[in-house]
Amino acid sequence: MHLRIASAAALVVFGVPASAYGTTGDVPPLLSAGAGVLGLLFAAALLVGMLSLKRITDGSAIAENIKYAVLAVLCLAASLLVGWLGRWIPETFSAERARLGADLLSVVALAFFGIYFLRVRMAMTRFLARLTGEEQMIATVIDPGTEGG
Repeated sequence: MHLRIASAAALVVFGVPASAYGTTGDVPPLLSAGAGVLGLLFAAALLVGMLSLKRITDGSAIAENIKYAVLAVLCLAASLLVGWLGRWIPETFSAERARLGADLLSVVALAFFGIYFLRVRMAMTRFLARLTGEEQMIATVIDPGTEGG
């Protein structure tokens, strides 16, 4: 599992287009717009996945708290859109104000993700605390990789 995460991190770090960072001056508009469109597509796919997860896990701790994750993804998508306002409507929004708005929406998104994971963790902790010794032993037999932490 850790190898997969490390591989994905390396892919992101080394897979970022060098043209965006290796040159001085402005970022090419096509690259900037493409990154924004890609971000919106991933946000839409993530929203669809989370809403289908909510339907599947109806009544569970994940489904009850998924609204925080949905709000976080909506804030991230809004952050991308606000970033575009500074580019396409410079008369109304300066680039600095658009960047500030995008950054603040990203902070709110991170807060919502934090709330979501904290609430799900607390619910799972309560659930595991209620398991009897026999149920815990069955869980260990079913998934032997969890034995001993």
